[in-house]
Amino acid sequence: MAQTDFPPALSLRASRTFAAPRPRVFRAWTTAEAVRRWFIEPTEGRWTEDPYLDPRPGGQYRFTGESGGKPWCVHGTYQEVQPPERLVFTWEWDDHPNPGDSGRTLVTVEFVERDGKTDLILTQEGFPHETSRQEHAAGWAGCFDSMESVLSAAEGGAS
Repeated sequence: MAQTDFPPALSLRASRTFAAPRPRVFRAWTTAEAVRRWFIEPTEGRWTEDPYLDPRPGGQYRFTGESGGKPWCVHGTYQEVQPPERLVFTWEWDDHPNPGDSGRTLVTVEFVERDGKTDLILTQEGFPHETSRQEHAAGWAGCFDSMESVLSAAEGGAS
C-alpha cells in the first residue's frame, strides 16, 4: 500500500504515450540497464555509480551521478510494484538542489496499454514549493524524451 505521510503540498502530473508494449515500458523503469540509458541525458550529466534497483514492495533503488560538476543521489523505497501496471515509490534526494528542501516526495507511475502503445502517467506529490515542482517537471520531460529514444532503438529487442 502506498505511503500516505506526505504533507499536503504541490504535485505534478506528466504523461507520454510510447510506441511500445506495456511490459517493455514497465521494464524500462525496473531494470538497471534500461534506467542507465534514459535517466541521465549525456549532455546533462553522468553516472558515478551503476543504478541500483530492487523493484518489489519494500525494495530500494539508488541513482548516483554528477551534473555540472556537482554530485547528486536520489533514492527511495518501492511501496507498490504491480507489473506491468503500476509503480509507487518514495523519492528522496541527498544534498537536494534546493537548500532547505527535504527533497522527499512520492511518485506513482501508471502504465496503460492502448492499441499496442503505452500511456505512461506519472504523478509526483509532496513538493514544498513551485520551484521544486517545476524543476522536477522539466526533469521528467527530459527523461521521457530519452526513454522514447531508448524504446524506439529497442524495437524488436529487449529493453
